[in-house]
Amino acid sequence: MPNGLAPRLVAVAAALGSLTASAAAVPPPVAATAARPSTERAPRTIPLTEIKPGMTGYGLTVFQGTRPERFAVKVIGILHNFLPQQDIILIESDDERLKHSGIVAGMSGSPIYLIGPDGDRLAGALAYGWHFAKDPIAGVTPIGSMLAELERPLRGREHTPVAEAANDARFRERTTPNLVAASAPDPSSPSLVPAAVPLSLSGFAAPAFEELTKWLAPYHVTPLAAGGAAPAHADGPTRFEPGSSISVDLIRGDMSATATGTVTWVDGDKVLAFGHPMFNLGEIYLPISTAEVHTVLSAVSSSFKIASPLRELGTLVQDRQPGLLGDTSQHTDMIPVQVKVGGPARAQHVFRADVVRHRFLTPMLAAAVVANAAQAAAPDVADATITVHTSLGVRGFAPLELVDHAYSDDGVSTKALSGLSGIKAIGDILFNPFSPANLDRIDVQVDVDYRPDVAQITGLTLNTDALEPGTRPSLRVTLRPYNGPEYTESVPIDVPRSLAGEVVHIEAAAGNLVKPEQPPPENLHALMDNLRNSYPARSIVVTLQTPDEGLTLRGSVVSQLPGSVFDTLRPGASTRRGDTFKQAARVVVPTRGVVVGRQEIQVKIKEEGDR
Repeated sequence: MPNGLAPRLVAVAAALGSLTASAAAVPPPVAATAARPSTERAPRTIPLTEIKPGMTGYGLTVFQGTRPERFAVKVIGILHNFLPQQDIILIESDDERLKHSGIVAGMSGSPIYLIGPDGDRLAGALAYGWHFAKDPIAGVTPIGSMLAELERPLRGREHTPVAEAANDARFRERTTPNLVAASAPDPSSPSLVPAAVPLSLSGFAAPAFEELTKWLAPYHVTPLAAGGAAPAHADGPTRFEPGSSISVDLIRGDMSATATGTVTWVDGDKVLAFGHPMFNLGEIYLPISTAEVHTVLSAVSSSFKIASPLRELGTLVQDRQPGLLGDTSQHTDMIPVQVKVGGPARAQHVFRADVVRHRFLTPMLAAAVVANAAQAAAPDVADATITVHTSLGVRGFAPLELVDHAYSDDGVSTKALSGLSGIKAIGDILFNPFSPANLDRIDVQVDVDYRPDVAQITGLTLNTDALEPGTRPSLRVTLRPYNGPEYTESVPIDVPRSLAGEVVHIEAAAGNLVKPEQPPPENLHALMDNLRNSYPARSIVVTLQTPDEGLTLRGSVVSQLPGSVFDTLRPGASTRRGDTFKQAARVVVPTRGVVVGRQEIQVKIKEEGDR
């Protein structure tokens, strides 16, 4: 070992204590020569057992345009079991460009070749680096680990409604539209982490850009307002080659989101890239394209490539620890999203984009498209009444039409849009536990009226402290509008005789805060029916809770059954026959504006015959 190398390796290894890379188990490395027979296009490889400190070679990546260029490298050493059953090769470069920029986000996957007496052989993919590093030192994923992914069988699209990593509830929480992001790794810590994947965003205003950044914070995907969408009929390379740029397209159209990396290995229609995961979602189907690098922007923390997608060439089929696997023989369609934004005396703006099909990614990306379109077309920070009509095209069903009304004192903000039932329904449909659901289209109409057409429920009043059973008194609901005098709505309520002698709760609430009584769905059709059933925010829902029991059974709500029948149908000790619930008498009163808030009172129901 050359003088001074051992202490250097010890220092490098010591810096790995706060490693934040995913620890997902991967197949054990196999000898590169045994993983897959070489073809005319596949490069010769070198196994780890032959790699020694001091060996020299070169990497390939695109610094500008579409043509890969060489940069010199030298092996420092090997970190064994850096990840479960995966070693990492440490290299450094004396290339002047990398001395200036350090390891660049977007270089992930750059093939590293080592030069020997029998020619150049592929060692692996540049994949890891340090934030704030002064020297261009990187970690390389051995090619044997990447080639092993070629032998992993695919379940197929029809059997892959959700990726393996999706079973982690934390991932689902991170990808919901009203997400509070988990803590990201501290970029100042001395950790060897996956080189960041630059996610080039175009067409996104600052608020939506910030939300996407929060959602993606737990992953090594760095949103950059420094990209461009692929132009119509984009030209570009017609095939991938080692060292060329590859993009994974998440959004296309008037807005775009594209993750850029580098191709490591090509053999026929199979393409390996990145050398580390993007989201670590396992089997997945996303479109992949060639890309053009406009320039490399050097930064103190982490430099990155500014790139744009060009020509779609295939489908990403695996997103795993050793890297990405693409297949150029496959095509993946996307979900069209159209957002129209208008309002009184205002021209209507139309935004069109396509988002990827995926249980976790689709709700997040669709929410970003809708919010960005609404905020771009209606940017005023002012009191606003917002009406949102959402139409979801689900294959085999009539379009799901949902209407939301909201008031916001700061315009079309992310907060105002976070509770949209239309966006929430996308997740409910895609995550349904019954059968795969094909979401074919998302159409959203956002109407913004810059006036405070809203009233808050501030009080409830009855004319007496005790109600007569079997009567129909009026509940007076007091509402306070913005910048106006209070007024009341009179709501007749029926007092059942069965409540005689009871103390009951009466509640008045904005319609969107009340969930209708409905049975738990037992299939996708029932779920779709439930989603169609809701109360609008332009209504007051008065609820009188009763002691009577109802029953949900086989997808239906059953009430007013004899007690003996309830005893027979209620859940037993070992079988689930039906679920009981307390019935509620409800009255829905339409209002002229958006209602917010809720109030409740307790009232005594007189005994029969009491005066």
